[in-house]
Order: sequence, then C-alpha cells, then structure tokens
Amino acid sequence: MQRRLVIRRVVAPLLAIAVAVGIGSWVAGRAPDNRSSLAAALDALPQGTLVAGFTDWSAIRADLRLGSASTAADRAALTNDASLRDLTTRSVLAGAIPDMYTAYGWSAADLDWESYGQAPSGAVMVGRLSDGVSIDAIEKRLRALGYTRDGDRWTVPTDGSADVTPELATTLANLAFDRRRRLVIAADRPGYVPTVLSTIRGSRSSALADRPLADVATALAGSDTAVIQGQTFGCQSTSLSGLGADIQAQADAARARAGDLVSPTFTGRGLVDGTTQSMRFVFAYRSPAEASEQTRTRAALATGPFIGRTGRVEDSLVLKGATSSGTVSTLRFALDPDRGAYMSGEGPLLFASCG
Repeated sequence: MQRRLVIRRVVAPLLAIAVAVGIGSWVAGRAPDNRSSLAAALDALPQGTLVAGFTDWSAIRADLRLGSASTAADRAALTNDASLRDLTTRSVLAGAIPDMYTAYGWSAADLDWESYGQAPSGAVMVGRLSDGVSIDAIEKRLRALGYTRDGDRWTVPTDGSADVTPELATTLANLAFDRRRRLVIAADRPGYVPTVLSTIRGSRSSALADRPLADVATALAGSDTAVIQGQTFGCQSTSLSGLGADIQAQADAARARAGDLVSPTFTGRGLVDGTTQSMRFVFAYRSPAEASEQTRTRAALATGPFIGRTGRVEDSLVLKGATSSGTVSTLRFALDPDRGAYMSGEGPLLFASCG
C-alpha cells in the first residue's frame, strides 16, 4: 500500500521558541547555554546578517567516528569524508584543515561548531574552540607567525611576511578571541571585529533579533550543517531564470497546477547525516495562513520531474513530510548522499523558489 504524505499545521511550543531566540542571555554571561549549537552559533553573528552558514564539527566528528580528530590521519579523514557527504560545504575553514593545523596549531577539526555570516557591514567566521585547545598557545603561535596585536585584534601583516599561505592570510587576516566563551573570530575587515565582539558579549543585538531568521533557525535545530538566506539571496539561489524557454514553460505549467508561490522573508536548509541523510527546507512567511498555503503548494512541487535538473525529484530527494508551524513552513526529505548534494545553497529548485 502506498503511504499518503500527510501535510499538517502544528503549533510551535512557546518554550522551544524562547530557547531558540533567548537573545543575549548566554552571550552576556547571565545563564548557561542550553540552546542548540545552531542557535548559539547564530547568536554570535551581528544583527543584519543576511546569509549565515553553520557547521557542527563536533557532531560531524561523531558521525564519522573520529573522536577528537587529533591525528593527521583523522584530520585527513575528516577533510575527505565530510566533504564527500556534503557536511562541510558551508564551512570557510574545511578546505584548509591540514595547512591550518601546520601553521596555526589548530584547525576546523578543533572546533565544536563554526558559523559564517555575511552582512552589509562585514563578514565573519565565529568558531567555538574545543575544550582541549589552548588559546594561550594559539596566541603564542600567532606572534611567531608574524601577527601583531592591537587590543583584542590580531592582524596579519599586509606585506606577505607572515609565515602562512596567501589563502590563510586572507581568511584569517583579522582575528580575536573571547576567552570566557572560548570563541575565535575571523573578520574580513579590522573594523568589523569590535562589532562581532560586542554582539558576543551582549551589548549589541545578534542575528537572532531578526524574528524570521530565528524562526527558521528553530526549525533547523539539530542540523549537522545549515544555511539561512534572507531577502533576495534565497530567491536568487534557487531561481530557474536563464535556463531557457522550455524550462520556463515547464515551471510555469507546474506552478499553474500547484498554485502561486509567495516569496519568503527568510529561507533555510539543513542536513543531518546518516546512512540515508535527512534534509529540511524551511521558509518563513508573513502570516500563518500564508505559511499553511505555501506548505501545500511547495509539497505539490516536490515530486515529479526535476525541472531545471535531470530525472525526477525523488531520485535524490524523497519527500517525507510537510508541515507549517506559525509563520514557518518545513519540507522534510530523505536524501541519498551518493545521489545528490544541496548544501551549497545554489541551483534551480522549483519547490524552494520564489514567486
């Protein structure tokens, strides 16, 4: 007997939302952090963040049975195996684990989690260092590499004299640490470092102050890796434009059958590893009625011919559930990691596209 897909509207418990968006309580040092790793990571990014990536390194090491990944062989396995399973696509450090460990004495393999945020005022990577990593030892290595310190900020020389690769010198040009919370910050420009530190220490609002972003984060809690995109970024990343008149005609016909698509305020997608991976696509709307209707419309577009790609959607993404909770809509899929990779956040996806 064929199982019928159930589309439900559920009410999110207020406690779960409060835990996810409890802005500033942990970063200000007033309470223990009992939230998901994703919520903690997003709370370290400044308000105004429009694109946020997240990598749960601790969970990924556990998924791959690598323990603390403290040997060269384990770090190589983490680099290769996690990439093959699309678990590190959202990381800015994943591709440099061996070189970074050699130069700096630590790498992404030594983080509990990593977040990366892009805002109009700057971009930043924030990572939580595992308990076995010494910040004193990191700072000693920075001095040896040629970094200079000005207050909280460590800066790599611009003349190329630092003993690091050009790629790492660019990624890790402006570093700072919050020792109490064991956080390392790498900003794209010196002036963004104080903004991020103020956010972490609770004197400036975080990305979770934007309610639609926080609601999407709540729905993605527990993901090994996630990406959240605001305003036009999510629409641009899934667009079918430029693929030709035939593709556009197929998309128009599908939308005519399923219903009109409404552009979300924020979108997100998250992946949980396993033999068969679980993937969620999440959309924040302006009203519960809009979220409920869009859940039905997008679920109808999530099976059948994979418009803009080859084959059928269910060849790689098998729809398992579609729910709405308040103003948020979630589509949940089973994913064979050998048949599809979607964490780049780029590529035509009609069921995740905009009106």
